[in-house]
Amino acid sequence: MIHDEMPAQVTYTSGTEGKPKGIVLTYANIADAVERIISQMELTADVREYIGVPVTYSFGIGRVRAVSAVGGRSYLPPRGFDPLELSRMLGSGEVNALSAVPTLLRILLKARAVIGDAGKNLRWLEIGSQHMTGAEKRGIRELFPNARIVQHYGLTEASRSTFLQISEADDEVLESVGVTVGAGEVAISAEGKIRIRGPHVARWRVGADALIGMCDPDGWLETGDVGHIKDGYLYYDGRADDLINTGGVKINPDMLEARIGELLDQAGRIVVTKVPDTLRGEGILVATDVAALSVNQLYSASAEALKEFGVVVGDALHVRVLSTLKRTATGKPMRRVLTDEFIEESKAAGVGTAADRAVEAWPCDVENFFREFFPGRRIRRSDSFESMGGDSLSYIQFSLGFEGRFGTLPGGWESLTIEQLEDSPGIGQKGGWLNLDAAILTRAFFMICIVALHFDTFVYSKNWGAAYFLFMLCGYSIMRFQWPEISRTGKVSTIFGTALNVAIPTVLVTGAMQIWSRTFELKPLLLISNWFDPHQYQVAYYYFAEIYIQLIIIVSAIISFPAIRKFIKINPITFCVIFLVSATVVSAVSEKIWDTTYIYHRTPIWYLWTVAAGMLMASAHDVRSRVLAMAIVSVAVVEHHGFTSASAYISGGSALLLFGTSIRVPSAAKLMISEIAGSSMFMYLSHCQVWSLVMRLFHGPRPWIALNVAIGVGIVFAHSYHWIERKVRAFLISRGEEGAAGTLPDAHLHERSIEGRKRAVGNQPAHAIHS
Repeated sequence: MIHDEMPAQVTYTSGTEGKPKGIVLTYANIADAVERIISQMELTADVREYIGVPVTYSFGIGRVRAVSAVGGRSYLPPRGFDPLELSRMLGSGEVNALSAVPTLLRILLKARAVIGDAGKNLRWLEIGSQHMTGAEKRGIRELFPNARIVQHYGLTEASRSTFLQISEADDEVLESVGVTVGAGEVAISAEGKIRIRGPHVARWRVGADALIGMCDPDGWLETGDVGHIKDGYLYYDGRADDLINTGGVKINPDMLEARIGELLDQAGRIVVTKVPDTLRGEGILVATDVAALSVNQLYSASAEALKEFGVVVGDALHVRVLSTLKRTATGKPMRRVLTDEFIEESKAAGVGTAADRAVEAWPCDVENFFREFFPGRRIRRSDSFESMGGDSLSYIQFSLGFEGRFGTLPGGWESLTIEQLEDSPGIGQKGGWLNLDAAILTRAFFMICIVALHFDTFVYSKNWGAAYFLFMLCGYSIMRFQWPEISRTGKVSTIFGTALNVAIPTVLVTGAMQIWSRTFELKPLLLISNWFDPHQYQVAYYYFAEIYIQLIIIVSAIISFPAIRKFIKINPITFCVIFLVSATVVSAVSEKIWDTTYIYHRTPIWYLWTVAAGMLMASAHDVRSRVLAMAIVSVAVVEHHGFTSASAYISGGSALLLFGTSIRVPSAAKLMISEIAGSSMFMYLSHCQVWSLVMRLFHGPRPWIALNVAIGVGIVFAHSYHWIERKVRAFLISRGEEGAAGTLPDAHLHERSIEGRKRAVGNQPAHAIHS
């Protein structure tokens, strides 16, 4: 090798702490680092290395040099580090060495089965110098039992300053980053910073007009890293610029990240950084890109970890669930970017005014009420709510408007004609006790449960389940409100209208959030984001609405066949049972072929059985058929959820639909419950943004405040949207254009896995939610 002191290469730092610096490396710097790598790793010409880090940085190019120097071969994965590819190549003997940073290795530790027995074929592994716990290093030893595993500490300016032989080290030194090798030296300055000296240390960096020296007269390079030395071993305590001083207490963000990740079982997916705080000097921002985590989960784990560090920071703790965490090419978190974004958000934060609730007088008679509710449609006195293609959400809005104007609606009113409604005994009778449909009650109840779960206001069930029931209401709505008209006319356009009316506000909100964040993402606008990895989205994606639309399109396709419609007319119970069993089998088989765990099972195939169950319940009209339907639905629920609280909630809601179809409640209670149920879609579209606003205003979670504000905003949003919708349709009609029929149908909240998930206004997508 060449040991000349002449410049050989200019290498740029990763830019973790700002603009990358150009480091001038000499031939001697490079040769010394390569020789020590070969010596410590005991590399031979047999090495076939999978280089899992970018070769444009010091770590990666150092591996290429070392492998080449011994006559080995290097493999650069074309798509970057791929655990499945690594496992295959290890198993086939194509590679026997690996270089990776801790961030990548944590992926393998989370999915050990991916590597499996192939891990025994690994002979060499070098790990970069990011923080790793002793437990993580032990886990890597177990994963690759036959490998020589070495971790280094170093910089672009001083590559491989220390080495730790993980495969041989005692457990008590695993938290360290090793000892110096060869002529290199490390020391700790009076300020606690790591100092490095030796033939591998670069002397200059590139300035604007000349080379700038980086070492002191004695040859020491003082780093921006904090550490300490014990028994000759160097312990890395983090970046000096990253240390958080909150109220005089100094916190190492690396250690805090590790502890929070351990509490949440999300190692490597948590980033901690400091933010300004007027009272304590510096506050703490904890961020993650795990869509399945709620803001409350992240906050609780962060607060618990801080208590273990002896710190209670109160409202100086801030948390974010983001679509992505910005990292360097080597996987290091870009904390400064998070800090800067937080400062900008704080400057821009303000209290928006809620939209005024629109109040519009209804016509004086029932026929004109129908014309107002179904604008642009031909209305005949023989028409009913069912014949006009009404669905479950418009059912709520219709009943609210009707009873607010005319008085109590009779049972089964949805099938009564305009003439029959005008002659019904409830006309003119207001106040007192009114009939509340069980479908409305259960929708309102489960919607509140879901929003409360996302906010950690209360946990209705550790196993969740409400979203499954709300999908059941989708099938229940189709069979109860839309099937009679489909059966009579043979047309399924009313269901497609429902899909369109769910799609429009979803696309509008998604588009508005993309405009707000200045980020364009096509899949959420096409309402197909549920089929792809949720971590790729940076803004909003409302996959529950997408699944809902896809489900009703599937049902529309099925019942568009005349033979199937004829069969449903003759024996609806039998059809629904066959549909339910078939959907369950198809779901189970498809999961064997394509495991959709990575997208939290967000496919219509996974949920199709719930729609079939809802259709079955709506088809049961007598005691015998209701008991049968209850038994079948209960078996299906237990088969899917087991004997859990989720099964109890879903079965309880199903029993209420089947046996408590109408409940007498005070008129004020019915109004409140119906408003909540009728606004479910708009609460789903806005509740995570509400949570973000509450978090910013109160600098921490206020679950009960957030829940009540979310309900209120959802109701105002719903009324405002419908008011605007009516105005737009009236305008189109005045111009001689036919407005699209109907009002907005069911839109139910989906639960998280996590996950859903949201996310907040701005650059944060709506919370990932899953069941």
